Parts: sequence; C-alpha cells; structure tokens
Amino acid sequence: MKKLVFLVPLLLITLQAHSQFEQNVSINITSGIFKTFGKKLAEVEGYVPSQMSNYKMGFSANGGVQFKISKRFSLSAEFGLMLSEKWYHKGEYSDRSWLSWNFTDTINGEYYAGENNLDIYNYSLVIRPKYYLLPAKKLNPYLFTGININWTRANYEDTEWKTKNELNYLPLDDIGPGKCFLKKNCGIGFNPGVGVEYSPNDRLHFYLESACYFIMLNKLSFEYPERAENFNAFILQAGLRLYFIKSKEL
Repeated sequence: MKKLVFLVPLLLITLQAHSQFEQNVSINITSGIFKTFGKKLAEVEGYVPSQMSNYKMGFSANGGVQFKISKRFSLSAEFGLMLSEKWYHKGEYSDRSWLSWNFTDTINGEYYAGENNLDIYNYSLVIRPKYYLLPAKKLNPYLFTGININWTRANYEDTEWKTKNELNYLPLDDIGPGKCFLKKNCGIGFNPGVGVEYSPNDRLHFYLESACYFIMLNKLSFEYPERAENFNAFILQAGLRLYFIKSKEL
C-alpha cells in the first residue's frame, strides 16, 4: 500500500512532464454517402444477380479521435457505420426489381403484388494513418489508408411469403420464408483514399474525403457459398475535426 501511495504521485508527475511534449488530439465526426460496386451477376449457372454490388446508395458515418504525430503525419482511430435499406436489380426480361413479385389468388381472383426487402449494415473499427501534403496551408490535401475490422449484417424480409401465409395460400410442405444470400460476417478490410482539409484556425478543421472500401467476406457466411463475394464500396464524406487537447508550449 505504501508503495502504491508513492507510485501514484510519481506516475502523475511523469505524465504531467510527458504531456508537455504530447501532440494534439482531436475529435473527428464525419458523415456522407456510399455506393457498392462490382459484378452485377453472380458467377453461377443461370441468371442470378450478385448481392453486394446491387445495393442502392446508402448512408455512412464515422466518429473517433485523431492523434497528431507530426506536422505531416497523423493517426486516427474511428468507429464507422454504412447502411443501405434498398436493394435493386432489374430483372432479366423486365424493368422491375428482381425482388418484386406478384400472383393472383385462384380462389377469389384477387391480384397481389409487392417487393421483398434486402438491406445491409456494416459496422467497423478503423485505424487510419494520414499524411498531410501542405501542413502550413489553410487548404491542406492529404492521403490515407485504413485497416478495419468489420461486422456485416444483411436483413431479408420475404413479403411474398408473408402475404401468402396471411392468406393461407401456402402448401402444407412449405419450409418457411426465403433466406438472404449473406447471413452475417466478421472480416478484415482496407480503405485507401484522399481528402482535403480547410483550417480557419488552429482548433477547428473542416474536411472532404473520398475512399474505396474493400471488405473481405467469408464464403461460409453466405446462405449459398457458391454465390460468395466481397463487399466493395466507394464512399464520399464531409467532416469536422476539433482539437480538445492541445500540447503545452515549453
């Protein structure tokens, strides 16, 4: 106990002395849009669209802290989110979505139509080194490349099955609603990109950046492994960076 009482003040003194040489730490808050890209059709027999490349434009956001190592080099640690609630692929012989459906009740003659829903959520922890090209200028371009750990989830709603079930229109041997291509996945990814930062003063910074996300997905995470693919997306974001801890001047 006596050693602990002695060590705590010593540790505080050491940290205080070291803080005089610490670089600035800032908060980063970013939001924007993303769009997946890749082959539109799965490389399997028959006409089967890919899952990842056919998502409509979605929302993205990041938040975290950035550590200034030098005038040119910084390192950020962030939590990220990408979500798209709309999936669309035009049918082979139609302009309608591949997920759309319709049928006519043979008993009462009523016509039913709708569209199944397929969304995507990707959560990530990102470490990103940044290299600033013009640190002395108010308009400062930079390069970065990130390494991220991703948790990817897709939710599928078979509204056709739900409608038929409510109408008691399903066969007795029905095994339940259809399943999403991807169940869930945890994987590693990379996101190289470029940006430009505007600094009206030493504490407040605005920036615009674009990047490509390459996220590796395990084929066993797919309901149908033969349709496995990776999650690739282009992302465009605008953000705010604010210093909240400033190094002391000696």
